Parts: sequence; structure tokens; C-alpha cells
Amino acid sequence: MDARPKDAPAVIDQLAERCLVHVKNRFGFELDFTPDTLGVVDHFLEEVVVEEAGGNMPPPAHRRRSHLVHLLAPTVGAYFGEVMRGYLRCRWRIPSDDPREWLLEFEQFFLRFNPAGAAAEAVFQAPVEEWSGALVAAPGQVVALHERLAAAPPLPEDQFFSLATRFEVLQIVDDWLRQQSAVEDGPLCCTEADYDAVFGAP
Repeated sequence: MDARPKDAPAVIDQLAERCLVHVKNRFGFELDFTPDTLGVVDHFLEEVVVEEAGGNMPPPAHRRRSHLVHLLAPTVGAYFGEVMRGYLRCRWRIPSDDPREWLLEFEQFFLRFNPAGAAAEAVFQAPVEEWSGALVAAPGQVVALHERLAAAPPLPEDQFFSLATRFEVLQIVDDWLRQQSAVEDGPLCCTEADYDAVFGAP
């Protein structure tokens, strides 16, 4: 069953389709936009990194990884974002042609992040300058959200930046923020204008 969400921006649709083609060409596996396929995408990234490095897995933040960030982050980020959009209530915001500025914004509370940045970090296995995949919550919830995530079980170091792990973290955050919004104010409907009022325009 293909779980691909509808009405993606054209550039996202095209890049996500390219990700499907790359994975199918390498593994013969058809991605279907379900969270279970994120492990396959993580494996795809590992294989490409090893191939680029001549058969050896380079350490995190190695220069051979940085070469692949610009090639892979937009494509894999588009697929990852569409998986997110199919399972959690969020929408794309594409303020420019630069994938480093693309955002998913959640609709029931204030939370945004860049899926291409998350993909860049999955390739680099470390934070990447100018490609942030960090979660950005409303200022008044940042401390409490950090405390909630700190209470989650620790992760093996080699899984910290994987897309499968990132999805699990986002599920935790989504559940916690929905509970908080229900307790404090009732369900919200956060528009782009609301986001601009809280964070400023992207």
C-alpha cells in the first residue's frame, strides 16, 4: 500500500520521486512512504557513503561525507518530509528554492524543522553547518521539551542521526506537544501567519 500524501509542492514531489528511483535502482525495493521504510533509506545512505569512500565507512563529519550532503539532502529530505506529512499533522513551507530553508510546520502546536537538514545530518552523522535539522519549538516550551526528550531512553551513538530515529523522536515530541496544547489552550490551528508572529518570517 502506497501511503504517499497528496498535494505536495511540485519540487517536493519531484525530489521524493527521485529518492524512490535511487533506492529501487540500488536495492530493487519500492519505498511506499511508510515509517518502516526509513530504515531502508538510512541503509541506502550508508551504502552511498561507503561507495564514495572507496569501500570503507568514513567516520562522522569526514570530508567524504560532506561531498554527499548537497547531493543527497534535498532528495532524501523530501522523501522523509513526505513520510512525516503522511503520519503527523504538518505541512510544507517552501520560502525559496534553497532546500536549506524548507520547513515542515506542525498544525496543532508550534514546531518546525527542516527535513533536508535532517537528511544532511543523517549523511554527515553530525550537525552540518548551514543544514540544520534541529527541532524549533515555541520559546515558552523549549526547556520543558528538552526535559521530555532527556527522559527518553538513551540511543546508541551510531543511531543518533538516523532518519528512523528522527521519526521516533518526532512522534514523542508530537504526542507531548499535543497533550500540552490540549491541557493549556485546547487544540490550536497554527497558520503560517501565526508562525510568523511567533518566530518571524522564514
